[in-house]
Amino acid sequence: MDWLDKELGYIKSHKPYKRPDKVYDFHKLDSNENIVLEKRFIKAIALKSLRENDLREYPIKQFEELFKKLADYTDLSIRNIGVGSGSDQIMDLLLSTIGKGRSIITLNPTFSYFTDRCNLYKIPTKQIDLSNLDNSFDVELFIKKAKEYDIIYIASPNNPTGNQFKLDEILNIIESLKDKLIIIDEAYVEFAEYNLSNTVTKYNNVIVMRTFSKAFGLAGARIGYLLTNEELADTFNQYIQLPYPLSSFSMQLAIEVLVNIHKVKRSIQIIKKERSKIFERLNKMNQIKIFESHSNFFFIQTFDHFDKIKNSMMSEKILIKNFGNFGNYQGAMRITIGNTEVNDKIISIFEKSGN
Repeated sequence: MDWLDKELGYIKSHKPYKRPDKVYDFHKLDSNENIVLEKRFIKAIALKSLRENDLREYPIKQFEELFKKLADYTDLSIRNIGVGSGSDQIMDLLLSTIGKGRSIITLNPTFSYFTDRCNLYKIPTKQIDLSNLDNSFDVELFIKKAKEYDIIYIASPNNPTGNQFKLDEILNIIESLKDKLIIIDEAYVEFAEYNLSNTVTKYNNVIVMRTFSKAFGLAGARIGYLLTNEELADTFNQYIQLPYPLSSFSMQLAIEVLVNIHKVKRSIQIIKKERSKIFERLNKMNQIKIFESHSNFFFIQTFDHFDKIKNSMMSEKILIKNFGNFGNYQGAMRITIGNTEVNDKIISIFEKSGN
């Protein structure tokens, strides 16, 4: 079948996502998981979830309870909420349905999975470069360019740069582009200065996406949700999303972690404190450039010290995300904020690299 061969050839022409190999006995700081949240806490709620669920049955009651807990957490109505198997799945569904035949504008760099899926679905995508000085962008230029496109995507905080753009800038974009669909990816919002959940009741063109994979320590459970206006949320839940996108076990995990939100908030405070410490120490160095972060990771330019630092990280059994020369950035690295012990090792590696 020529048409199928052609289509498969197009799909395979894109760089596939490669799951990282499992490496044992390493500090895993390459995927921005919350490793500060206690493992025993996650194990405890997992065991409770197993005990309280009959996995022979389809999940029904868990949907209702999860929606109620999310409504309480976000201070919104359950009618403003949709759920999915991670925010990646929600993103994919939005692009393959609402995004079909449309055009998109976003920033560069941003979450690569989003732009990869746009390419897969043949959605024309324009990216506006961030400044490699402070990861800012020309908002008025962005708004002017965005008027030519249908959908705007902004990660807040941004991945991989870690910064959250100024609130008044994002509100200006939303207010100026009311006839466009605006997708705000808040995967790391629990670590940030502000959130945009309240915009979904003020504007009919905003979708906010979130995940339990980062701050909540449930990356392996694959739980995501969206916040938007009631009509769009209902359309997503009833027509776009799968009937059972989440297992009863995963949903019970999400419910339990929301019940115990104080434990999550405690880990977030630890991460923020460590974040301040790391930034203060590394920002004094002239040999590298560390960017201010509003997330649970740092984005750093290491310039000519890239190989030395990368090798030192491996020697200390620390896994990080190595970008190298990446767009306008030189010797770029992204490093998840871990516990005090490993963070101090990271600081030591950078300080020694300048000697």
